[in-house]
Amino acid sequence: MASKDYSTQPTNKVALATAKVVPVFLALIVVYCSYVVVGPLSIEYLLNNSEKRRIAAGIAIPIVWFVLLVPVAATWLRLLVVVFGDPGYVPCDGALQPPAEFWMKDVFVCTSSPRAREQSGGTAGLYSGLSSIEKCEKKPADFQIGSSQGLPIWCEHCRTWKPDRAHHNQDTGRCTLKMDHFCPWRLIVGGVVGERSMKFFLQFLTYSWLLSTYAMIVLAYFVHEDHSNVQWLIALGLAGFFVLFTLGMGFNTLHMLMGNVTSIESINPSNRTMLLAVLLPPELQNYAIEVPRPTYTPPSRSGDSERPLTSEIDDPSHSSYFNNEGRHWPLRKLARSAHWKGTVTYPLEGTLPTDQPPLPAPEPRTFAILETWPGMNPWDLGTPWRNLTAVLGTQLHNWLLPIRHSPCCDHSSAVSFYPLGPQFEELLEDVGLVQPPQQPPGSGSRKRKKRLSEGWQNGERPDGWVSEKEARRTRRTRL
Repeated sequence: MASKDYSTQPTNKVALATAKVVPVFLALIVVYCSYVVVGPLSIEYLLNNSEKRRIAAGIAIPIVWFVLLVPVAATWLRLLVVVFGDPGYVPCDGALQPPAEFWMKDVFVCTSSPRAREQSGGTAGLYSGLSSIEKCEKKPADFQIGSSQGLPIWCEHCRTWKPDRAHHNQDTGRCTLKMDHFCPWRLIVGGVVGERSMKFFLQFLTYSWLLSTYAMIVLAYFVHEDHSNVQWLIALGLAGFFVLFTLGMGFNTLHMLMGNVTSIESINPSNRTMLLAVLLPPELQNYAIEVPRPTYTPPSRSGDSERPLTSEIDDPSHSSYFNNEGRHWPLRKLARSAHWKGTVTYPLEGTLPTDQPPLPAPEPRTFAILETWPGMNPWDLGTPWRNLTAVLGTQLHNWLLPIRHSPCCDHSSAVSFYPLGPQFEELLEDVGLVQPPQQPPGSGSRKRKKRLSEGWQNGERPDGWVSEKEARRTRRTRL
């Protein structure tokens, strides 16, 4: 019997049906308000009323109304095309092996092994709790993995691997890139708001607020003159409602964009943690570290006697080999870090064809699995302006016109699926993978960085990863 296709099975058909009705309902409201502004107000009251005739106002008011209505309609239609077309759905290709597009990047969100989750108290946040590839209904015999250590996030509903910041939506039955929310009543257009629609959503809210505010001011002025027109009162009530509605949603959306978070990621942000697989520098690629062993406590360690040894390299006989200097010191510091949860090497064992060698053979890549501190946002670019430009762009016409998609929709970078911020580099400094800049004597505590180093911004490793840059250029020439 054929397996059930989970990727096309929405679980809330009522919400989907409601989402299709909401745009029609909104369009009827706009048509009615346009009729009130043009007919009862401009033509009947201002132009055809012999006692209170005001020709200039009767002509100017509807012209301004339709000028403001044009960008509202444009952004709304653009938003509908994206939402009902492709809001950023993750392809359901059915691959049971982590695709190379994940582990060929230098950083990606991953899962921990069940043993590591037990040792950390299960504080895996929103990202590391969906690790069970073992729950898949079928998998090839040559792909048996004993633990989920370091795998990308697996969606057991869509049966696919989820990129960074992708979340499953039960209403549509699909995973969406950088999903914000699905709500047919709050969303106005009905559907999923994700990375491909967030920019147009904010533009639509802004232009709708301007149009509603204009209608509310004009209608309130003339209702003050004449309280007997019921249609004016109804249109005024609708305009006032949408002023408050769009203003509240606009400020909430703008606040999240300035922090580079989504509605889902903003749930309990102070306690949220995640696991990142970070490519080790070339000089450490051949020194993989095992999962922590809570069985041995070194007697010579002061101030950290309660912390178990992380691996056999912490044996006292190796204390003279590892010191605070030399090329092995970053590995030593990484092994003792509370952020470290293990390593994983790709390609995974058992995932390559056995009947013939792959051409060209992929080079092994070892990643350190690091747990972020509570509340850390590795995608916060450092300032509200940089976070905004990641969605709206850097040019004024991109802010105003609903044409181009957001810059964050470009996932071609070889470093990570989304641009990383200075908090990510602070994490690498804490575990010893990046040396912090030297502070002059007497300068006090190190200031928090507001921007990621230039090497990371340009899609390359910093200067310490020179050989990794060359390896990436070699891989690009092979493609």
